[in-house]
Amino acid sequence: MSDAAPLTRGQKTLSGLKRFGVIFLYFWGLLAISSLHKSLILEESGIPYRQSFAVVNALVLAKILFVAEELKLGERYEREPLIYAMVFKAAIYSVVLAACEIVEGLAIGYFRSKTLDQSLSDVGGGTPFGILTTTLLLFVALLPFFGFRELCTVVGEPELHRLLFVKRVRLKILDEG
Repeated sequence: MSDAAPLTRGQKTLSGLKRFGVIFLYFWGLLAISSLHKSLILEESGIPYRQSFAVVNALVLAKILFVAEELKLGERYEREPLIYAMVFKAAIYSVVLAACEIVEGLAIGYFRSKTLDQSLSDVGGGTPFGILTTTLLLFVALLPFFGFRELCTVVGEPELHRLLFVKRVRLKILDEG
């Protein structure tokens, strides 16, 4: 039994907003860099490319991931070694996010009277291999995210903050001999 007092509604809200903010910033960074990379590659081929709405996409993806976390998706390995939980969550959430991207593409295509192929062209080029590649990229991108999340769960947020942002001091190993 924990001695900590239960969180108030305001504390829960603030904690949720903080978690959402971290998720959003992570996705925004990934999407902005990805969009910049895509524009550079297409520019080399003489194809004009408009920067996408990385902020809007990051908000949507962050909301999906936040809601899925609230639903406790991927909690299966919470008592196992960290690597299991980290890999499992990255895999589950990458599939969820890729599926949501596909549904979004189909919905937008439907309202714009596009064919199925035209609707899926924004998701990995619309091919099964492209969609799989997009899902694998999401998986790799989510590994460090969930690695830090799981580490924070085990050592606690204050200790993780101290380990990452406070100047290190060398530990003196005492010789027992």
